[in-house]
Amino acid sequence: MPGFTIHIAIAKEYAKKHEKEIKNIDEFIEGTIAPDYIPIENKNISKSETHYGIWGDWSKDNQEIHLEAFLKDEKVDLSRDYWKGYFIHLLADDYFDRIYFRQEAKQAKENQDTFHNDYDCLNAEIIKRYHVEPMEKIKKYMKKIEDKPKYLQLEKIIQFIEEISNINLERQVEIIK
Repeated sequence: MPGFTIHIAIAKEYAKKHEKEIKNIDEFIEGTIAPDYIPIENKNISKSETHYGIWGDWSKDNQEIHLEAFLKDEKVDLSRDYWKGYFIHLLADDYFDRIYFRQEAKQAKENQDTFHNDYDCLNAEIIKRYHVEPMEKIKKYMKKIEDKPKYLQLEKIIQFIEEISNINLERQVEIIK
């Protein structure tokens, strides 16, 4: 699953490409980080709840995101930028691990490793390229280290950000329903 920096970069690019659709960029970004931040802020809420699925052991490959359950949730209002951001977060998470970075995820899992260090290695370049301004509440999760990532390559991350930010959310809703 992408780290906060990647999620915010996707949100900023999406808002830029869909400027008539996103009215409040701050609300959109808030929604984009919500599924990962809510369980940090409130330990009584799990990532399974915020991701509408099963948040199991990453190394055992038993995580699921149920996008249809998200769309059926009564509190979800996709006319609001917050919920659009939340939705794009779930789409990005689903696509990131299940499809786009499948081989890298398998390799990390075989090594009983995660992408956390790779995110820290890539954050500086992503922050610079996409003009990401870390929110105070998540700054400590957006570390920057000078090292080479083991699994994730910057070019592929940029390609992922570009592809996800091109998604047509209305079309995705139609496909899921």
